[in-house]
Amino acid sequence: MKQRVLLKDIAYRKIKEKIMRGDFLDSNSTSENQLVEELQMSRTPIREALQRLQHEGLIKIISNQGIVIQELSIKETNDLFDMRIAIETYSLKKNVGFISQHDFKQLDDIIARQKQACAERDVFSFIQLDGEFHQYLLELGGNSLFIQMMSNIRDRLYFDANRLHKRYPDSIARLIEEHVKITEALKKGDYELAVQELEQHLQNGKITYIS
Repeated sequence: MKQRVLLKDIAYRKIKEKIMRGDFLDSNSTSENQLVEELQMSRTPIREALQRLQHEGLIKIISNQGIVIQELSIKETNDLFDMRIAIETYSLKKNVGFISQHDFKQLDDIIARQKQACAERDVFSFIQLDGEFHQYLLELGGNSLFIQMMSNIRDRLYFDANRLHKRYPDSIARLIEEHVKITEALKKGDYELAVQELEQHLQNGKITYIS
């Protein structure tokens, strides 16, 4: 039983990573047979992983047709970004006074790795680091419900993020600069500006997605 759970989790992580890397962008779909062949795994853990991904809204399993990667509607995108803005700005307002020099070093390190990913045109790594930056700010507050909710929201958004950033690579450099502005405002102790920069950053992201 333990081995079955482990295989299910491995299949989940591998399929999810393939979605986030944009492996299915051309057809926007895959199949159980294709995943069995690509992952070299049996059908049972793959089926269980697919059920979990469908529950999370990342895919839709269609009988006798295959697995469709779920694209977000304009309304869904707008709603998810509004949720991000509400949660992330609230959390930052509540916890700005508790950010330490260690935290600034961690944020600077994430930004440095983002710049490297941008230079290497590594979209997948950049997207992962973008999530890491926002997750770090959120974890300062320690609200486990916020953290879990934001993880689910980003998973829904990042499939489209991969598509957008491959189409508009210049947007990556702009997003990094916005992360720098947020961090610098925090270092200066200008917490009001930091929250404003964060909100504007997320609003810009929403406009890019919807447009």
